Amino acid sequence: MRLLPLVIALFALGPSHAASSRPAPKDEFRTLLAELVAADTSNPPGNETAAARVAAKWLREAGIESELIEPSPGRGNLLVRLKGNGKGRPVLVLAHLDTVPAVKAEWATDPWTLTEKDGLLYGRGVQDNKGMAAASILALRRLKQEGGTRSRDILLYLGADEEVGSGQGLDWMMEHRPELKEAEFALNEGGLTELSPDRKEVRFVALQAAERVSRNVTLKASGPGGHSSAPPVDSGPLVRVAAAVARVGALTFPAHLTPAARLHVQGRAQATPGELGEALRRIAASPDAPPEDAVATVARLEPALGAVLRTTCVPTVFKAGTKSNVIPATAEATVNCRLLPDADAKAVRERIVVAVNDKDLQVEMDVSPPDSPMSPVGDNAMFRAVKAAAAKVWPKAPVIPRMSTGTTESATLRRAGIHAYGIDLFALTPEDARTAHAPNERVPVASLQPGAEFVYLTLKHLTR
Repeated sequence: MRLLPLVIALFALGPSHAASSRPAPKDEFRTLLAELVAADTSNPPGNETAAARVAAKWLREAGIESELIEPSPGRGNLLVRLKGNGKGRPVLVLAHLDTVPAVKAEWATDPWTLTEKDGLLYGRGVQDNKGMAAASILALRRLKQEGGTRSRDILLYLGADEEVGSGQGLDWMMEHRPELKEAEFALNEGGLTELSPDRKEVRFVALQAAERVSRNVTLKASGPGGHSSAPPVDSGPLVRVAAAVARVGALTFPAHLTPAARLHVQGRAQATPGELGEALRRIAASPDAPPEDAVATVARLEPALGAVLRTTCVPTVFKAGTKSNVIPATAEATVNCRLLPDADAKAVRERIVVAVNDKDLQVEMDVSPPDSPMSPVGDNAMFRAVKAAAAKVWPKAPVIPRMSTGTTESATLRRAGIHAYGIDLFALTPEDARTAHAPNERVPVASLQPGAEFVYLTLKHLTR
């Protein structure tokens, strides 16, 4: 039985007296981000309503109505519409309020207290994805204050449950709030703005237009089991699954450049120095048959970039055994595959079956087509807006398309006919970027204001 949503309309009030006590604009981003981080929205259990109320308060102070929608108690989604003149279809801006959990003992700082240390700001969600939420809120406040006529409505959606499947978030909202489907464009997470390791140069701004598809493969074996003092002649389930995991873990799929990956490699090839740049130039020169040694070099030097040049499968979970003196009768392993959008899922499974090389071991996998369309990467309003914004914020950084290694909610939007694109408002070094989902998640302090300006200018250009 589906729970009825709890809907709370937060009506626009004039700017409150609290607004006058707000810090100066240069400090607003940090203050709002600190309040969002302090709301522990680890998923599970979620509790996104706590962060949604923070967002609603900041919007209300600017005279902007918002609506809190809870598919179940505590799982808050915030929806805002900033009206335009209707000349163009709306633009949807989205950020998710939930985060992955954090183990406090693994952090050098309190995960739920925004903490500055050596020019970096630490806190769970600063990258993924409360920074985007904060910048979007401030962009709407600024656009509201400026007034004037906008060609499009701006729909701001701050969502629940992105980290655990979107059942309480975007999937539910797309079914129950059809106005989201009015959007022509969507601005989401998933891009990459790369800062050089010495933090002196923004190398490029990559706009995500496509993403790989996550598919789990389950390997299962069963047998008689028994006492460990009398091992069977034939290998037991644990040994067989372990051997299969080792073989699948060593499996490499052929390199293949999707249209988005091809444009990304071409865009980075000339601007990237050293061994990585040379490998990218060789791949760019032969995109239909990328040299395997060049692809291997990219994977070694920049694993995230190497990952989008092929389908990958990585063992992630192993389940077997109950006691040290009992041979388990069953064993199971999970292999997480990330399929290229144009991959043949049946062919991927067959490659895994061949690698497993055990006819009695079950290989379970969803082999339906990936259904992950790419947003257009030509000269459209979104690309023009992002390029115009980036030219002011990071004048020397080229804007190039990207296919992300992981999945975002943009795939859901693209299947609904919305041209969704992902940005990273923060300029991050590769080392910074790897802290998302990890202990000590961080962003450079110096990236805050440029990031806020980037989001604001992109929306301003897109709605002018």
